[in-house]
Amino acid sequence: MFDTVLGLPTHVLVVHLAVVVVPVAAVASVLVAVRRAWLLRLGWWVVGLDAVAALTTFVAKQSGEKLLTRLDRLSDGQRAAAVQTHVDRGADMLWYAIGLFGITLVLLLVARHRAAATFRPRTIPPYVAPVVAVLTVVAAVLAVVQVARVGHSGSSAVWKSTVDNSSARLR
Repeated sequence: MFDTVLGLPTHVLVVHLAVVVVPVAAVASVLVAVRRAWLLRLGWWVVGLDAVAALTTFVAKQSGEKLLTRLDRLSDGQRAAAVQTHVDRGADMLWYAIGLFGITLVLLLVARHRAAATFRPRTIPPYVAPVVAVLTVVAAVLAVVQVARVGHSGSSAVWKSTVDNSSARLR
């Protein structure tokens, strides 16, 4: 299922979606974390976007594992190490995306509960919402940093030797 699409490796196709969706979801999460009115109006959309980011990250991870099994054993030790770095960071990326989804969901649920206080007594202390908002911003920043690290390690593993060899020919 995660192997190929129309004869091309799924990973190569879906990874670009993850590289776009994760930062967009992170920015949206930060925006609703700092603007309560936006959170109450757009929160479910942002949580949905975070879920899409986690899903695309999952598909990128699974398809990357399929692609890795298709590749021949890398004879170049330096390139093999670069690929392993990318694999490790990609596996971690899934947890960053899930964390962003989870904390934004908690933020929305806390805000909705506090907003509904006119209908029932407040059971969540007032300091919880700002703490969860800060955690949401932290999770968003970490997700963006990690997606950049994963992308850089992947592009370095694939392209660094090609660029280095072409630079030598240009001299």
